[in-house]
Amino acid sequence: MKKNLIALAVLGAFSGAALAQSNVTLYGILDVNYQRIDPEVGDTQSGINGGHQSGNRFGLRGSEALGGGWSAIFTIEGGFSIDTGTNANQNSAACGGAPVPPPGVLNPCGGATQSRLFGRQAWAGFQSGFGSLVAGRIASLSSGTGSFDMFGNVDPFVTGFGDSNLGRAFSSANALRLDNSVLYKSPTFAGFTVGAQYSFNASGSEVAGSGNNVDVWGLGGSWGAGPFYAVITYDSIDIPGAPDDQTHLQLGGTFDFKIVKLHAGYAIEEATRVGTTVGNPLLPSTVNGPDADSWMVGVTVPLFGGQFLASYMDRDGDPVTVSPGVVDERDFSTWSLGYTYPLSRRTNLYASYSDTDGENTLNNNSAWDRKMLTLGVRHLF
Repeated sequence: MKKNLIALAVLGAFSGAALAQSNVTLYGILDVNYQRIDPEVGDTQSGINGGHQSGNRFGLRGSEALGGGWSAIFTIEGGFSIDTGTNANQNSAACGGAPVPPPGVLNPCGGATQSRLFGRQAWAGFQSGFGSLVAGRIASLSSGTGSFDMFGNVDPFVTGFGDSNLGRAFSSANALRLDNSVLYKSPTFAGFTVGAQYSFNASGSEVAGSGNNVDVWGLGGSWGAGPFYAVITYDSIDIPGAPDDQTHLQLGGTFDFKIVKLHAGYAIEEATRVGTTVGNPLLPSTVNGPDADSWMVGVTVPLFGGQFLASYMDRDGDPVTVSPGVVDERDFSTWSLGYTYPLSRRTNLYASYSDTDGENTLNNNSAWDRKMLTLGVRHLF
């Protein structure tokens, strides 16, 4: 109730008397920790960090009953770093860019960084017994985050916990957020849920000429019955100037035996140029980006009043010739352990450890060949 009253006061100056008819909630996550990173090559880094288990955020969400089973709904959500107080954790996983004629170098993510107030989510729309239809900046069905995500629970670490995050190997699950998008998600019927999304330009305002925008479309479907859950998602990114569309196919599932919950996922990525977790070489516009296969297995185990988490994931990227005699191949594997313990319904302690082994181009890379230890506390409000 207090959160609703605070949210009403915050928005009162903007919405006037109409706000009194709405249900508006202020919410957020505060996550702070001590972290130590030991790269295979280079100096150790340690200190206070933020947003390890979950990205720090604040937001407002609301609904208004319109009659006939229909409601107007909205969410605006911003991310920040609790250790510095700056905006963070809300950039796009896909970027816009003008087409480049061959044989120029195509770099769709080469533009200026945008400043975002509500970069995690900013959307509005309608909801009824037929499902939800919304428009704005929306995390994809495959993203592992946001209001309409279908994939995050495939990961025992729920696409959080730094290097343990499934999104490090599955590009769409690495918080794919899309500007200028429209999304529909159905209600659950007999265990089935489906959804579809289209973005007119993935990052930044649309520009003149449909061929000058990075448009993205995605589909998702899931089925849950008792202890079993399965999901499949597909995203296609049309990059101006690239020979082929970049695509991400993700499959995953869980089975809960109560004494242990099993997790597994598999991803196939093709022609990857933007939004990739491991970065990409700059390639001539006549050459497709590399393909990759990724997989993950993991467990969640109730233990001593909390939860023990473990996973192993592997990414196998195909080699690509950057220039004569220079081959780029980005592979890695990560094994991870974690534990969370609730102090209350909204506050928990956590610990995690991960060991990432970067191979080929990622060998001795300070971000992809390292160990990470983190101890922290998370509070939900």
